[in-house]
Amino acid sequence: MTEEQEEQSPPPPPPRLRIAKGAPWRIDAGRRAKWSSQEFVAKNAVNVRQIGDPVLHAPAKKPRLPRSDMEALVARMFASMVVARGVGIAAPQIGVALRVAIMDVDDAGVVAIEPELEWVSDQVEETSEGCLSVRGLYGMLERPVAARLVATDVAGKRFTVEGEEFGAQCMIHETEHLAGVLYVDRLKSRDDLHPVESEEETQRETA
Repeated sequence: MTEEQEEQSPPPPPPRLRIAKGAPWRIDAGRRAKWSSQEFVAKNAVNVRQIGDPVLHAPAKKPRLPRSDMEALVARMFASMVVARGVGIAAPQIGVALRVAIMDVDDAGVVAIEPELEWVSDQVEETSEGCLSVRGLYGMLERPVAARLVATDVAGKRFTVEGEEFGAQCMIHETEHLAGVLYVDRLKSRDDLHPVESEEETQRETA
């Protein structure tokens, strides 16, 4: 007789975006469920602004909102991101010129206010990148493979986020949005911009 061992599934890969320091306010499971609900989305989601809209091409301002208003803004941003099927969104993308971004790679639920890139790796790799504000297209460009940023949360607490690969890409992408820079501004040539096949659009991770 032989004893057969149960097949064990491999452990999940580590998150590509994670909190490295601090314990910030985040989009937890309860908020995620509420803000993703059909009813909430129908009432709060707005259309994402598209390339050419002036709000996307100018630096955003430091937010000076009471906490309740900040949480309401974050909820609107998240609902809009859900509709657009993204994993990150910046406040200017819903027409609000404030330095607030959501970074949700691997369901990280990070809400970064006044984010500043503290470090990026010297190592870069060529990767595809899309944007909720540049619908139907993606570009090929070089991005650092790792990054770290510091930001404050909705309660004003300072924290640090680290990311690798797509996590780092999302951090850089959203932070650049707040400076009025889109990824297409980083392309060496518009020849590096390609149409997204319709069946790929729902699968591509977009910020």
